[in-house]
Amino acid sequence: MTSTSPSRRVERKERLRGEILAAASKMFADRGYEAVTLREIAKEIGYTHAVIYQHFPDKWHILVELSRETIGLMVQNFDEIAAKHPAPKERLFATSRGLIQFCIAHPQQFRNVFFGPENRNGVRAGQYINDLGAPLFGRFVQLFFDVAKEEGLPNRDDIVVAHTWWFSIFGLATLFVIQGAVPDLPDQTLVVEQTIATLWAGVQTVPRLPKSAIPKQSSRSRASKQ
Repeated sequence: MTSTSPSRRVERKERLRGEILAAASKMFADRGYEAVTLREIAKEIGYTHAVIYQHFPDKWHILVELSRETIGLMVQNFDEIAAKHPAPKERLFATSRGLIQFCIAHPQQFRNVFFGPENRNGVRAGQYINDLGAPLFGRFVQLFFDVAKEEGLPNRDDIVVAHTWWFSIFGLATLFVIQGAVPDLPDQTLVVEQTIATLWAGVQTVPRLPKSAIPKQSSRSRASKQ
């Protein structure tokens, strides 16, 4: 009788871990994170829930791992696209398209990260996503500043404009994941290209917002951030 080799044990452990993550990802996306239990995940892959504890201490850590994997893939996708476009402007356009296309192609992963629970182990979803997505967001912001410098755009020192571009592209990606298409405009490519063209026209001409145009925070809002 021969014992299982260490390499085989590691391989089997990694395979089971992958099965847990794959099952949980689909179940979280289909039913919502809160509605899924560890017992149900274990049943889905044909094991007892005790087996899952050998890989993850709780359901929350499964979501963390899924989120990290997805953001990692998004960063990889960004870097691969960026490397093909030396000119900053074309790089910005291409990576913007690439983000939308990634989200459309991976709706399950997108939903798990961005449509997950509001309270994420004691951290609000917004802050959690900001921290997790910092490498990706940082790349977009830096690329926008590179474009602004190269093209001589107004507001090139204003990060608000970079945020506006990012949120517009991300918002369109979210709409496609939720609805599948823009109402009365089934051609996704046309909508994406029009959005990018409109954003580009805007950043070329929009003046810096005067301070008087920016709503003042209430005392309660200011206190909540202190």
